[in-house]
Amino acid sequence: MTRLPPLTALRAFDAAVRTGNFTRAGESLHVTQGAISRQIRQLEQWLGKPVFLRQPQGLALTPAGSLLAHSLESAFGTIQDAVEQIGSLGARQRISVNVPETFASRWLAPRLGTFRSRHPDIDLTITTNPVPNQREAQQYDCLVMFLDQPWPRGASRLLRQEHYVAVASPHLWRNGEPPGLESATLLHVLAGAKGRLPLWENWLASLGLRHVDPRPGIAFSTMDQAINAALAGAGVAIVDAPMVVHELSEQRLRRIDGHELTATHGYWFVEPREPAQGTPAHRAVVALFQAWLLDASHASAN
Repeated sequence: MTRLPPLTALRAFDAAVRTGNFTRAGESLHVTQGAISRQIRQLEQWLGKPVFLRQPQGLALTPAGSLLAHSLESAFGTIQDAVEQIGSLGARQRISVNVPETFASRWLAPRLGTFRSRHPDIDLTITTNPVPNQREAQQYDCLVMFLDQPWPRGASRLLRQEHYVAVASPHLWRNGEPPGLESATLLHVLAGAKGRLPLWENWLASLGLRHVDPRPGIAFSTMDQAINAALAGAGVAIVDAPMVVHELSEQRLRRIDGHELTATHGYWFVEPREPAQGTPAHRAVVALFQAWLLDASHASAN
């Protein structure tokens, strides 16, 4: 390991740079002006180069001093960030998270117990509000967004893509046969002002069923509503498989066939460029939540 100058000399130099003279540097460190002067001389002897030019109007940094001052500012800042994060360990922290409605009710809520058992000191405020722009996003520490590409106005990481299956209530089976798509009521999901998601168009095209019209049926504002309608026997829905794990395992829903389709869209973890709170300690807590989301997403995808 490369030998470093004495820490006391580095602290004296940093204080002199920040305050502009040895007297105020001494006051900030609760030592005398003479002590600061001796520490600076010791540092210059160790470096073999002067760090200050002593001028009538005050101190001026030499090239060596300027380089050292810049490095110390970064190094001491890193140490300060670490100390703040260490100080927050064990203290309660709350982060605000905005997620899509179906993601919240069908995927996130059933798994929050595992997050709380892993991080009992992290509290969450979970909302499901529309986020049309950067200004809206900055109300939150982090978001989960349904996108087909990274969000351009923040740091984004893909959690998982949607994985579609076709499901219906077991009550729609006749003589052991699933409902036929030619006669079944198709359950759709709307995409806000853009109309509805082309789930059935993509599904039927992937099966080569060109004779089945994908347009008729009942449309809902969320996939959660379409799932509830399918549970009630209202028709057949194309759903994201991880959203109905329990319903499938309990036979409250059944897949009508073995076909599967991976979507181009998926759920992305997003940190806005200027989040609601930006302290290093708070960002560390957000990072813990992101790590848990990634682990849980990979587990549910498998």
